[in-house]
Amino acid sequence: MNLNLPSEVNDFVKGLVAQGRFTSEEDAIVEGVKLLMGREQLRGEIQRGVRQLDAGEFYDEETVFNEVEAEIDKAEAEQQGS
Repeated sequence: MNLNLPSEVNDFVKGLVAQGRFTSEEDAIVEGVKLLMGREQLRGEIQRGVRQLDAGEFYDEETVFNEVEAEIDKAEAEQQGS
């Protein structure tokens, strides 16, 4: 794939490489695309959440915090066991 980037984007990418933030322009572009992929995934998850809320599918904060605390406890126990 060959890309023709606007000059300000091209200069920005070259600057990141010159600063040592990335080893190549390609690496910088790949990182940018990965960020876009993550943003699109998050957008989809938010849309799914909105649909669930609209359908009345939700949990109260006490349930959520209890589940999160249980996951944290489990992760900490696994770390201590390693």
